[in-house]
Amino acid sequence: MNVAQKIIAIMGAFYVLIGGAISIVFLFTFWGTPGGLGFLAIPMLFVILGMAFIIGALIPEFKKNSIKKHGDAYKAKIYGYVENTSYRVNGRFPINVKVHYFDKKGIEREAVLPAGMSKGSGEYPIGMTMDIYEYRGKYSFDPKSVRDEILPGEAELMDDKPVDPSRIKMTAVSCRSCGASYQAAAGYTGRCPYCGSYQDVGKI
Repeated sequence: MNVAQKIIAIMGAFYVLIGGAISIVFLFTFWGTPGGLGFLAIPMLFVILGMAFIIGALIPEFKKNSIKKHGDAYKAKIYGYVENTSYRVNGRFPINVKVHYFDKKGIEREAVLPAGMSKGSGEYPIGMTMDIYEYRGKYSFDPKSVRDEILPGEAELMDDKPVDPSRIKMTAVSCRSCGASYQAAAGYTGRCPYCGSYQDVGKI
């Protein structure tokens, strides 16, 4: 879980705990009183809201596990960082990780992984190797796999070079953030020209 998911899960657990405790008190206090059980509506609302928070925090984890289970595994080099401007944590944008890797055809690809780390945390140092998983254009990764490992062709992966135009295939993309349509290179990370958000563009 990233920082935002942990905060949401903790809030959900707090709501469930407080709502459940008050519900038990009200149940014993107003049991047998005409209309007394109606007082349970408010604390039970907290319980339901808390459960919704917890489920909302766990759904992305289930999706990540599904990608790991069904997707292709690759060794990738941590290449840089990208701010996730869709939300803030403690007044700051969380940082996602940009990686480069070779796909099964030996073509260099780029992906942005939703690490959600804090700026300056040093969790994912540039130049380190990590395991990533790709399934139908969606990515997941193992945060515990970050290590100092030299990969074949590492110099090419870390080289800040222009991409060979002959290897680029453009495709139509619909932005997940604002819904706008634009063209982006398949197999690379595209930046929406309208809202500025990043997303991984599926391979053709």
